[in-house]
Amino acid sequence: MIHGALPSLILERVQEQRYCSPTCAPSTGHTTGRACQMEGGQVADRARYLVLSLDRFILWLSSHWLLVFNVVFGLYAGLPLLAPLLMSWGQDRLANVIYFVYRYLCHQMPLRSFFIGRFQVALCQRDLALYGGACLAGLLFALVRKRVRPLPLRVWVILISPLVLDGVTQLLGLRMSTWLLRTATGLLASGATVWLVYPYLGKSFQDIRTSAESQLGRAHEAAEKPG
Repeated sequence: MIHGALPSLILERVQEQRYCSPTCAPSTGHTTGRACQMEGGQVADRARYLVLSLDRFILWLSSHWLLVFNVVFGLYAGLPLLAPLLMSWGQDRLANVIYFVYRYLCHQMPLRSFFIGRFQVALCQRDLALYGGACLAGLLFALVRKRVRPLPLRVWVILISPLVLDGVTQLLGLRMSTWLLRTATGLLASGATVWLVYPYLGKSFQDIRTSAESQLGRAHEAAEKPG
């Protein structure tokens, strides 16, 4: 595991620094040798703190990855909905910040965007359905995560095909899509992708969590030993 190899590598570097540092060369007397040991001990303590902090963060992330994903997707889809509301409340500056940021993430074409009142949502209909759908599917996955199996890849390809066909034919000018098609195909594709990917992520993060708990347990055992 990557996170398991990193702490070991850090501790190896600490040992090298302790014995190879020019300021800690032996043969300068008892006082200097004692100072060298103190310096090496301080470096080792800082490295252990770094390693333990890293393992604690990995443990937290492996336990709350679904929450993180849902919050990220929820914010990404929610802020564009907030922009027109802020405009209607007279908070133009805050709304314009959202519009400015999302201008680099979406074409923001009025004909392909929803409106709240008189003001445009800062994300197009298709993207809003994709990222909002990912958040909604993630919330649903949280309820059934222990019982659901990954969606077969062939089924996933079938379920995202309407989105691809709708987007490509519109891009080529063969036809004009509608808000209903853009929204429906976006929700279908995002739900299918969550169904395909999240069960695998859950299994991977469970393995990472087990490894991190094991490393933290060994670290605490070592800290409790005398000497």
